[in-house]
Amino acid sequence: MDILRTLAAVCVAGWLAISAFFSFAVAPLAFRTIDRTIAGQLVAAVLPRYYDWGVVLCAIALTASAVLAVSGRTPRWRALAGVALCAAMVCLLLWASIVVLPRAESARRARDDGAFALAHRSSVQLNGLTMLAGAAVLLLEAFSRPARRDR
Repeated sequence: MDILRTLAAVCVAGWLAISAFFSFAVAPLAFRTIDRTIAGQLVAAVLPRYYDWGVVLCAIALTASAVLAVSGRTPRWRALAGVALCAAMVCLLLWASIVVLPRAESARRARDDGAFALAHRSSVQLNGLTMLAGAAVLLLEAFSRPARRDR
């Protein structure tokens, strides 16, 4: 079962790394260094894949966490917390991908700055919540003792 804990942690850590790099390095750099319209097109082209990777990695972590919870080999509270946090991450990413991203793209194409600002704010908030949930998963993992092995 240690492999499932490791798998969940690696998937969440991978997602956090991707998310932090894109959110704090790539997107701001693009808007600082190239024309705003082109930077917007670049970010719009990257976001669907960004969300796809997030959903896949978090779904793998959710599956691993759920198997651990069902196995009963981890403390119940820890297992349920891991499942809940991973499920929240998947749901937040799906909402951002399926609902918010199309709204933002529609507003961008229509040049509706107010609607775009609202969609962008929602996207940033969902991304932040997802990152917080991921950090909570990793902290939970870091401060949880591994299951005892009776030999």
